[in-house]
Amino acid sequence: MANDYGMIDVAEAERTPSASSGTDHVDLGSELGCTEMRPKVWDLSPGDAMSYHRQTEQEELYYVLSGPARIRIGDERMDVPEGAAIRIPPETPRQVFNDTDEEHRWLIIGAPPAENDGRDVEE
Repeated sequence: MANDYGMIDVAEAERTPSASSGTDHVDLGSELGCTEMRPKVWDLSPGDAMSYHRQTEQEELYYVLSGPARIRIGDERMDVPEGAAIRIPPETPRQVFNDTDEEHRWLIIGAPPAENDGRDVEE
């Protein structure tokens, strides 16, 4: 059994903007060589929002690293306390947004690691 693992200092990692929303994130999957999941750390400044979207195949886990944070699932908007986790199944519309004066940081993990799985939801 190989001891093949990776480690990254997220605070020091390069942040890149999302192609769809422009929101900064660290792609932990690429940085760590993940093959069975797509983990990313998302930093939302006041006024930032990810696109309102759904996944076709991926189940996603949303975990608030710093907040409280805000999320929209379907038609429901809610506060999510720091340290809370939410599981969202495929096809359920979702959006992480920041309409507060504080920075928000999320760890979001999708599995299976389907490329380009997200689809914008018409409002």
